[in-house]
Amino acid sequence: MTLDQLAAIAAIVNAVAVTATLIVLIVTIRQNTQAQRVLAVQSITSAIAAINVPAMESPVLGSALSRTTRDWGAATREERILSHYFLFTFFKLCDQASYQPRAGALDAGQWAGWETSLLRFYYSPGVRAGWWPGRRFAYSPAFAAYLETSAAPDATAATSLYDLFEAVAPT
Repeated sequence: MTLDQLAAIAAIVNAVAVTATLIVLIVTIRQNTQAQRVLAVQSITSAIAAINVPAMESPVLGSALSRTTRDWGAATREERILSHYFLFTFFKLCDQASYQPRAGALDAGQWAGWETSLLRFYYSPGVRAGWWPGRRFAYSPAFAAYLETSAAPDATAATSLYDLFEAVAPT
């Protein structure tokens, strides 16, 4: 076997090795991307649970949110304080979550549920007129612009917190 033949065989072996390496790399990246998507959803779910568990343990927060989302100024100081911390955390979470679909880490269908909840809070009279104007600068400019140029959700799409918590069901 000549030196030229050995060089040709070595080039073929090298090409096969590079191709195999690229295939393994593609499979690894795909698996990593899927794992990152799952992790993003789990992270957001854990974060919302972390802010909702205290509300389940104390119905005062639900009452405060019901009142402040309806009319920020009509709520007591304590109700505004409780609502502020919940809203601040929820909007910050949504600020981060809104980035995830653009990054390919959160499915559009997953984001749709978050978006509906976010817009219901944002378009509630108490939040939009009372709370948001003083807090908008705590969020990314892209998120603030998104909210301020968004369309109000369909009124039939979800029940307001007031209707959910305060209204008496017909007997």
